[in-house]
Amino acid sequence: ANKWWQSFISQLGDANARKPMRWTKCNKDKIRLSPEYVIYTMFASNYVGIVFARTLHYQFYCWYFYSLPMLLWLTSFGPSSSGDKFSKVVLPLVANVLAVAGVEYAFNVFPATELSSAALQMSHAFLLLKVLSSQVPSIQIDKEKMT
Repeated sequence: ANKWWQSFISQLGDANARKPMRWTKCNKDKIRLSPEYVIYTMFASNYVGIVFARTLHYQFYCWYFYSLPMLLWLTSFGPSSSGDKFSKVVLPLVANVLAVAGVEYAFNVFPATELSSAALQMSHAFLLLKVLSSQVPSIQIDKEKMT
Protein backbone atom coordinates (compact mmCIF):
# COMPACT_ATOMS: atom_id res chain seq x y z
CA ALA A 1 0.00 0.00 0.00
CA ASN A 2 2.89 2.32 0.73
CA LYS A 3 4.19 1.89 -2.82
CA TRP A 4 0.86 3.04 -4.30
CA TRP A 5 0.50 5.90 -1.82
CA GLN A 6 4.04 7.19 -2.52
CA SER A 7 3.36 7.00 -6.26
CA PHE A 8 0.09 8.86 -5.78
CA ILE A 9 1.81 11.64 -3.81
CA SER A 10 4.75 11.93 -6.22
CA GLN A 11 2.47 12.24 -9.26
CA LEU A 12 -0.24 14.48 -7.82
CA GLY A 13 1.52 16.35 -5.05
CA ASP A 14 0.82 16.06 -1.35
CA ALA A 15 -2.06 18.54 -1.28
CA ASN A 16 -3.98 16.97 -4.18
CA ALA A 17 -3.36 13.42 -2.96
CA ARG A 18 -4.97 14.15 0.39
CA LYS A 19 -8.20 15.49 -1.11
CA PRO A 20 -11.02 12.98 -0.83
CA MET A 21 -11.85 11.42 -4.18
CA ARG A 22 -15.52 11.27 -4.99
CA TRP A 23 -16.56 9.06 -7.86
CA THR A 24 -19.42 10.95 -9.42
CA LYS A 25 -20.50 11.59 -12.98
CA CYS A 26 -17.73 12.43 -15.42
CA ASN A 27 -16.27 15.81 -14.63
CA LYS A 28 -13.21 17.06 -16.50
CA ASP A 29 -11.91 18.77 -13.34
CA LYS A 30 -11.76 15.50 -11.43
CA ILE A 31 -8.95 12.99 -11.60
CA ARG A 32 -9.36 10.37 -14.33
CA LEU A 33 -7.43 7.20 -13.56
CA SER A 34 -5.38 5.73 -16.37
CA PRO A 35 -6.30 2.23 -17.58
CA GLU A 36 -2.70 1.06 -16.96
CA TYR A 37 -2.92 2.13 -13.32
CA VAL A 38 -6.27 0.41 -12.78
CA ILE A 39 -5.20 -2.84 -14.47
CA TYR A 40 -1.83 -2.89 -12.69
CA THR A 41 -3.44 -2.33 -9.29
CA MET A 42 -6.07 -5.02 -9.80
CA PHE A 43 -3.70 -7.59 -11.29
CA ALA A 44 -0.93 -6.97 -8.75
CA SER A 45 -3.38 -7.23 -5.84
CA ASN A 46 -4.82 -10.49 -7.17
CA TYR A 47 -1.34 -11.84 -7.87
CA VAL A 48 -0.04 -11.08 -4.37
CA GLY A 49 -3.08 -12.88 -2.94
CA ILE A 50 -2.34 -15.95 -5.07
CA VAL A 51 1.37 -15.94 -4.19
CA PHE A 52 0.72 -15.86 -0.45
CA ALA A 53 -2.19 -18.31 -0.44
CA ARG A 54 -1.64 -21.24 1.89
CA THR A 55 -2.59 -23.78 -0.75
CA LEU A 56 -3.12 -23.55 -4.49
CA HIS A 57 -5.69 -25.64 -6.26
CA TYR A 58 -5.65 -26.22 -9.97
CA GLN A 59 -8.77 -24.14 -10.53
CA PHE A 60 -7.01 -21.09 -9.04
CA TYR A 61 -4.94 -20.86 -12.20
CA CYS A 62 -7.98 -19.49 -14.04
CA TRP A 63 -8.02 -16.56 -11.58
CA TYR A 64 -4.75 -15.14 -12.76
CA PHE A 65 -3.38 -16.81 -15.90
CA TYR A 66 -4.61 -13.94 -18.10
CA SER A 67 -2.85 -11.37 -15.92
CA LEU A 68 0.63 -12.89 -16.08
CA PRO A 69 1.62 -11.51 -19.52
CA MET A 70 0.25 -8.07 -18.64
CA LEU A 71 2.05 -7.99 -15.28
CA LEU A 72 5.29 -9.09 -16.93
CA TRP A 73 4.90 -6.37 -19.55
CA LEU A 74 3.99 -3.61 -17.07
CA THR A 75 6.88 -4.54 -14.78
CA SER A 76 9.51 -4.84 -17.49
CA PHE A 77 12.68 -3.03 -16.67
CA GLY A 78 13.26 0.13 -18.66
CA PRO A 79 16.16 0.46 -21.07
CA SER A 80 19.43 1.32 -19.42
CA SER A 81 22.04 3.67 -20.80
CA SER A 82 24.67 0.97 -20.94
CA GLY A 83 24.61 -2.57 -22.24
CA ASP A 84 23.90 -4.20 -25.52
CA LYS A 85 20.65 -5.29 -27.10
CA PHE A 86 21.10 -8.84 -25.83
CA SER A 87 21.14 -7.84 -22.16
CA LYS A 88 18.39 -5.20 -22.54
CA VAL A 89 15.93 -7.12 -24.69
CA VAL A 90 16.71 -10.78 -25.13
CA LEU A 91 17.53 -11.80 -21.55
CA PRO A 92 14.44 -10.15 -19.99
CA LEU A 93 12.25 -11.61 -22.73
CA VAL A 94 13.63 -15.11 -22.18
CA ALA A 95 13.21 -14.75 -18.40
CA ASN A 96 9.58 -13.62 -18.84
CA VAL A 97 8.77 -16.50 -21.19
CA LEU A 98 10.39 -18.99 -18.78
CA ALA A 99 8.36 -17.58 -15.89
CA VAL A 100 5.07 -18.03 -17.77
CA ALA A 101 6.16 -21.47 -18.98
CA GLY A 102 7.04 -22.45 -15.40
CA VAL A 103 3.59 -21.50 -14.12
CA GLU A 104 1.94 -23.24 -17.07
CA TYR A 105 3.99 -26.39 -16.49
CA ALA A 106 3.26 -26.41 -12.75
CA PHE A 107 -0.49 -26.24 -13.22
CA ASN A 108 -0.55 -28.82 -16.03
CA VAL A 109 1.13 -31.56 -13.96
CA PHE A 110 -1.23 -33.74 -11.94
CA PRO A 111 -0.58 -34.78 -9.27
CA ALA A 112 1.94 -32.14 -8.28
CA THR A 113 5.57 -33.19 -8.11
CA GLU A 114 8.58 -31.64 -6.44
CA LEU A 115 9.73 -30.29 -9.81
CA SER A 116 6.36 -28.72 -10.65
CA SER A 117 6.11 -27.14 -7.19
CA ALA A 118 9.64 -25.77 -7.45
CA ALA A 119 8.91 -24.36 -10.94
CA LEU A 120 5.79 -22.64 -9.62
CA GLN A 121 7.57 -21.16 -6.60
CA MET A 122 10.50 -19.88 -8.67
CA SER A 123 8.19 -18.37 -11.29
CA HIS A 124 6.08 -16.71 -8.59
CA ALA A 125 9.18 -15.38 -6.81
CA PHE A 126 10.55 -13.94 -10.07
CA LEU A 127 7.34 -12.08 -10.89
CA LEU A 128 6.82 -10.96 -7.30
CA LEU A 129 10.29 -9.40 -7.29
CA LYS A 130 9.47 -7.65 -10.55
CA VAL A 131 6.19 -6.31 -9.14
CA LEU A 132 7.88 -5.08 -5.96
CA SER A 133 10.80 -3.44 -7.77
CA SER A 134 8.81 -1.79 -10.56
CA GLN A 135 7.19 1.62 -10.53
CA VAL A 136 3.45 2.05 -10.40
CA PRO A 137 2.12 3.24 -13.80
CA SER A 138 1.00 6.83 -14.21
CA ILE A 139 -2.14 7.50 -12.22
CA GLN A 140 -3.79 10.17 -14.36
CA ILE A 141 -4.73 10.16 -17.99
CA ASP A 142 -2.92 12.91 -19.87
CA LYS A 143 -5.11 15.91 -20.62
CA GLU A 144 -4.32 15.53 -24.34
CA LYS A 145 -5.73 12.00 -24.36
CA MET A 146 -8.99 13.16 -22.76
CA THR A 147 -9.98 15.52 -25.55
